[in-house]
Amino acid sequence: MWDSQTTVAPVVRVTDRARGELHPGEALVFDWTSIGMCCAVAGEVSLRRTTLREARRSPALRPLRTGDGPPVFVHRRVYPMLAGRDIEVDCRRRLGIRWFSSSLPPDLGLRASFGRETGDCRGAGI
Repeated sequence: MWDSQTTVAPVVRVTDRARGELHPGEALVFDWTSIGMCCAVAGEVSLRRTTLREARRSPALRPLRTGDGPPVFVHRRVYPMLAGRDIEVDCRRRLGIRWFSSSLPPDLGLRASFGRETGDCRGAGI
């Protein structure tokens, strides 16, 4: 469990393009995907969209402050990896499908799972 009072909250900036692609009642989620069967901590960070109702009802998700931006939530296992980071979220359409991405390194969860440095790598998408 994380304590938002003792860590520096991540700063999430959602681009105008991403704001325009989110429908009313939708939210973005930095989620945790377990990828190891033998090691419960092994996992990866993903960015997905969901309904605002689902995000608010989930006990595993916590809201992040985005100023006047759209609602963004984070899984409790992901929050420590995002703490203190400046994250940009963007969206592009590929073959008509909305594809949300962030400036986080693509292997952030695996780095943290194996105790490796999770330094800031800008420009990588999820």
